Amino acid sequence: MLLLKLLLVPALIWLISAAARKWGPGVAGALAGFPVITGSILLILTLEQGPDFARQAALASAMGAAANVVFGIAYSWAALRWRWPLCLPLGVAGYALAVVASQAAALPPWPAAMLGLAFLPLAGFLFPAPPATASALPREAGMAPRMAAGAVLVLIITSLSQKLGPSLSGLLAVFPVLASVLGVFTHASAGPAAAIRLLRGMVRGFYAFIAFCLALAGALDALRPASAFLLALSLAVLVQLAVMWLGRHRH
Repeated sequence: MLLLKLLLVPALIWLISAAARKWGPGVAGALAGFPVITGSILLILTLEQGPDFARQAALASAMGAAANVVFGIAYSWAALRWRWPLCLPLGVAGYALAVVASQAAALPPWPAAMLGLAFLPLAGFLFPAPPATASALPREAGMAPRMAAGAVLVLIITSLSQKLGPSLSGLLAVFPVLASVLGVFTHASAGPAAAIRLLRGMVRGFYAFIAFCLALAGALDALRPASAFLLALSLAVLVQLAVMWLGRHRH
């Protein structure tokens, strides 16, 4: 289990960083929105805490997707004026306020998850336009630190889950690990325009993310965990392909 926590997420960060170099920050952002880290955390929670705990956490994660997107919006607006050391805490503050608001609303799990889905079409209009300055290519330097940062954040989240319970664990599972790690390194190495494109591109990936969470929450009631995760992942892949296809044809 420890090896899974230490190796899986850093490997995913490496793959998405490679995608940024090959296809640009927009495609990398869409891949980063895919449920790579949260799916890994929900799998660990299923193995450690049981399917019922993971089902409740998955529904909370679907709602938490909106909070993750709020991080990207806050970071992007800050990036128009400041460098990453100030943008990161402002983005985290936006995420925290969104989590507090979702907890204060006290909606039932399934309506709350649907609210997270309904926020996505609006979110794209809340990002600023990237600056007209050209973006540099993301550098390879810093790959080890960003992979280490991802592993540390996942260790912290999964270690706190038993004390927090399924609802807060699900919200914490959507802590913007990839958005913060990849956003900061993209901002530092390629400039604010590339960081904004990456964070805005993540909105497209969150359609697949929420599809994964909803399918997993429903499937864990009826299927064995392995089958439930396979079904949810298959649906997420189909949704991701559909969203990327629509994005290409829209332009």
